[in-house]
Amino acid sequence: MNIYTSFPQKVFATQIPDVELSSDCSRVYVVMSFANSIIYEQSLYPDSNKHIAMRELSNLVMPFARRSLVATLNVNLVEQTLSVDDLGKENVTDISKASLTTAVIYSTADVSEDAKTFCENHFLSRLLGTKDTAVGRLEFLHYDSAEEASVSAKYDDGSSASFTPQKIGGNNSYSTIDVSPEQYVANGKTLLAYTVTAGGRQQLFNVINPSPDAAPILLFTNSFGCQELVYCTGTHRAASDFKRASTYVNGLLRDYSIDEIRNFDADTGVLTFPMADWITDLFRSDEIYIVNFLNGKPSVGRRIVITAQDTSITNDHDELPRFTFTYRYALRNQNVLQTGRGGRVFDNTFDFTFN
Repeated sequence: MNIYTSFPQKVFATQIPDVELSSDCSRVYVVMSFANSIIYEQSLYPDSNKHIAMRELSNLVMPFARRSLVATLNVNLVEQTLSVDDLGKENVTDISKASLTTAVIYSTADVSEDAKTFCENHFLSRLLGTKDTAVGRLEFLHYDSAEEASVSAKYDDGSSASFTPQKIGGNNSYSTIDVSPEQYVANGKTLLAYTVTAGGRQQLFNVINPSPDAAPILLFTNSFGCQELVYCTGTHRAASDFKRASTYVNGLLRDYSIDEIRNFDADTGVLTFPMADWITDLFRSDEIYIVNFLNGKPSVGRRIVITAQDTSITNDHDELPRFTFTYRYALRNQNVLQTGRGGRVFDNTFDFTFN
């Protein structure tokens, strides 16, 4: 059995190479396991050129990779011959064995760098530049390692301070850390910016002062299967569309069906070009939730679906990117009553001045 494929140490789920081999024997028994669970088991027979190819492995692995984000893929190959004895019984004889192993990183993006290089130098996000944030916002970072991260904060008086962010999720393969700016505020000083470092990875946060109102706040699953938050600072509008069906009953016109669809129009506000490229990941996501702040504490609310978006960007010198989009609740029942707030306009992320 000759194997023409080699697996890299790490690979993105979208870039798993085809497995190609040749064999002089009757067949090759293949078992694929991912995260110690068998996902494929089959006997494959060579073609007339003694060649076997297993293609599009990404499509097979992708659903399993999303659940674990980082896990090991094993492809075990057993070359076998078949023979029939005098009684007509088929006998299988193992001739040789081989295996291919790689660590698979979940990703739906086609990354130009190999997985090992990217994961050693980038957080698991499409954001490749400075991120704007503000005190009171939640910020999380995810990376493919269990190593400890550090934060260096800068203040308006020229001073700086170092912190160790709290790890709030992950396992031995990857980490999720809380890097919300409120943790780095110092008395009598204004937090201007802070940098998060984890190995060769760095993410700079620019702190906007004063903190702008944001609505909606959305939690979405990005291209690497990790959750990030988007804070929209533009105009937010809500409107319900009702479809009615009526008939006469005992001489009176009555509605027998009222179908409501509650639509929300949102505006991201003006964005930097790195953030504009990053926020397009929101529109690719198939899992998005509203985040509400109830009694000052964040709460993940209803799941939503984006139904339309305008993501056009031009190279005009006098134009900065900003996107608008429309979303609705994913629920069939659009009559959503949210308790724990005082009837404020749109949602409780708005400032009290909006009442």
